[in-house]
Amino acid sequence: MNIDIIMEKITVQACANIALIKYWGKRDEDLFLPTKSSLSISLPNLQTTTSIQDNTANNCDDIIINNKSVSSSVYSKTISFLDKFRKLYNIKNYFKINTQNNFATAAGLASSSSGLAALSLALDKFCKLNLSKQELSILARQGSGSACRSIYDGFVLWHKGVSPDGSDSYAQQLFDQNYWPEFKIFTAVVSDKQKPISSRIAMQQTIKTSSYYNDWLIESEARIPKMIEAIKKRDFHTVGMLAQEDCLGMHKAMQLSKPSINYWLPETLEVINKIKDLQQSGVNCYFTIDAGPNVKVICLDRDLAWDVKNKSIVTILFK
Repeated sequence: MNIDIIMEKITVQACANIALIKYWGKRDEDLFLPTKSSLSISLPNLQTTTSIQDNTANNCDDIIINNKSVSSSVYSKTISFLDKFRKLYNIKNYFKINTQNNFATAAGLASSSSGLAALSLALDKFCKLNLSKQELSILARQGSGSACRSIYDGFVLWHKGVSPDGSDSYAQQLFDQNYWPEFKIFTAVVSDKQKPISSRIAMQQTIKTSSYYNDWLIESEARIPKMIEAIKKRDFHTVGMLAQEDCLGMHKAMQLSKPSINYWLPETLEVINKIKDLQQSGVNCYFTIDAGPNVKVICLDRDLAWDVKNKSIVTILFK
């Protein structure tokens, strides 16, 4: 049965997320099935806004990101996702898609998570499918793995699943964004340039060549129940330390690939070292980093206020 689309235009938003326990590697490249589970928190200030209109009369999809035509690689990836969507739900239409990020794209700030989540939400609404959150998560995952977590806000667990068809690999909200209002994350942007190697290629290389990857998988998976328990108890120190350890483990696995993958810049190390200094001085702040040079700083309201008052971390990270 074909679905007739009569809506002229719809616009939706989705926010990026940052994994506290990382996702790095797929066991199925087509379905975006991960090698392990992961756990994230949403970043409500990093937003993607996506509008969709029908473009069937032109017999093609038209994709604009940040007011520019996309590169051939981004276009082909997006078309691949749209073709999956059309096949899954027997949609015959083509679409005009206009996307705006309020933050740097492809710079390690999770633009793919919010981008594919927003696109999934927009397609569902435009085509009047009324998909459940779980179904939307599974759909978004097939465009970008981390996008499955951006269907929700707050603290979110992505179950790796075991089924070959991916039916049990989806995200689940553990706590909404109002659960722990004192919990803050802000980004120290050391570079807004596009990263030199895409996450997809870097993941494949890490899996195939890193001597540490399998050890990291085991260690990282074991951190998940500890992280969930720490969030339940609002044990901020444990949450921060687990996130920091997992981040360092993921980047170690990348750095031990052949050839070595290193997203960090000298400024990245400067921020890391300053945060460690602050920890030694009693400030309750921690760091995590995705596939890129930019550092996400995890802190509580009271410590952020202390930092602002004393002009320490704000001066250090944003000088």
